[in-house]
Amino acid sequence: MGDIWWTRISRTRNLEGDVMQTELKRCLSTFDLVLMGIGSMVGSGMYVLAGEIAHEITGPALFLAFLVAGVASGLSAWCYAEFGARVPKAGSAYVYTYLTIGELAAFVIGWNLILEHVIGSAAIVRGLIGYINAITDNWVNNAIPDALLEKDWDPYVVILIVLLALVICYGIKETAWLNNILTGINLSVALMIIVFGGLPSHTSPSWGYDTITIASEEALTPSFSIPVALASVVVLVGLLYCSVSISLTLLVPYTQISNDSAFASAFKYLDISWAEYTISVGAIAAMVCALLGIMFTMPRCIYAMSSDGIIFTFLSRVNPKTQVPVLATIIGSVGVCVFAFFFTLQELAEFMSIGTLLAYALIALAIIILRYHPTDLISGETGSSAGEESPLVEKIVWKKSQSIVVSLFVVFTLLTVSFIAFAQISETPGGAITCSVFAGLFAVVMIGSLVYLSLISKENNFSVRWKVPFVPFFPGLSVFVNLYLMTQLNVWTWVRFVCWMAAGFLLYFVYGVKNSNLERLAEENEQPTSESENA
Repeated sequence: MGDIWWTRISRTRNLEGDVMQTELKRCLSTFDLVLMGIGSMVGSGMYVLAGEIAHEITGPALFLAFLVAGVASGLSAWCYAEFGARVPKAGSAYVYTYLTIGELAAFVIGWNLILEHVIGSAAIVRGLIGYINAITDNWVNNAIPDALLEKDWDPYVVILIVLLALVICYGIKETAWLNNILTGINLSVALMIIVFGGLPSHTSPSWGYDTITIASEEALTPSFSIPVALASVVVLVGLLYCSVSISLTLLVPYTQISNDSAFASAFKYLDISWAEYTISVGAIAAMVCALLGIMFTMPRCIYAMSSDGIIFTFLSRVNPKTQVPVLATIIGSVGVCVFAFFFTLQELAEFMSIGTLLAYALIALAIIILRYHPTDLISGETGSSAGEESPLVEKIVWKKSQSIVVSLFVVFTLLTVSFIAFAQISETPGGAITCSVFAGLFAVVMIGSLVYLSLISKENNFSVRWKVPFVPFFPGLSVFVNLYLMTQLNVWTWVRFVCWMAAGFLLYFVYGVKNSNLERLAEENEQPTSESENA
């Protein structure tokens, strides 16, 4: 019984047939994908959080903080780019995990990304309304009935979400046009600010990567466009990171930076009051663009999971005229409305990031698995069976030494980041030293496992336009960084994660595992065998 369940939850899938064939509309160019990525990444809080970080945490060292964050996110971008070049399908991290690690891991990623996008969208729209209040002397709050205002309930966020959901349901090309216009406004304002020595920037990297990779099924040339768009966005957003950190701290002393409106207050400090209004236009365009990007990504993740049968299949229905997963868009938008209406920005901020970081870590791990296992994700062929017809379902079977070493790497990475976190929160010097020693010992085994893997010949020689370099060290570092960042999240984020996963596991084990496409295929394959035995 245990073997049967393990086979079910660890089964992987391959893509079959013409991978370019889809119910969705392929119409996005590389340029569209680049602007969608920039729009999603350079958005929420970009005129606020950079100032808050500089004022409260880093001071003039803001540049270094952004540089480290950029490197960490760049490692994940490399991994996303390789999968984007290999797999032209919607679903992003969910699909990539399903193809390499297994069904349960894929469900965990997809299930968390859905909530992450819902909460992220709600946080952005709340931040947008808050920014409008800040520049209009509480115009929005003054229009809300006192009974709702006392409970921090905001009906205007619902109106804005519904309007953007209608745009997304209308069509992918129209969504891309609106995104391009808003991104153009945002970057034009940024260019104007550069002239005066300041450039606003704050990012949410995973949303940008997901927006690009999840659009694979709607890209004209995904194997080329996805890696190029990811690389372009990483470079451009990296320049924005560096620019904000240098420009903001050069404009005004960091002690004078406002937590709420960093650049507007900076120009006011310099007595350039007209720039406040220009910055406000860019800020609103940036936030709307980021919101549009996340709301575009969310239903496609639902669509991918539903198409595989591990959540309710009716959610994968696509409107034949607009070629958009309308029902998934509506369901997701309702979720955003609920969170945005009832929760404040501060409450929403406590629940973000954990799903994103988990996806980053698993995608990096999947690159290691993929590189040492000779499998073509499109055809399902292996290096030893090239030219033979391969089934849709193929469980990855590694050499025993490889699987053990990768398992050791994962276990000792978890132990290392855990003991680093324990050392940070230890209340006594002795406790901190003890935890640090254990973390160091575990790190030696973690690094040793990567060195051992690097000495093994990589067996996956299938031609791909874009590959992660320095495997297993690059993806191994990405796994470590993202797991470590997960340990830095507050306790309420972990409580939310546990509660959401409890609901998810209930859905998966009651519905998903029995209705998965792979389960149905296995049953179909067993039926002829049973009939022949009876005969």
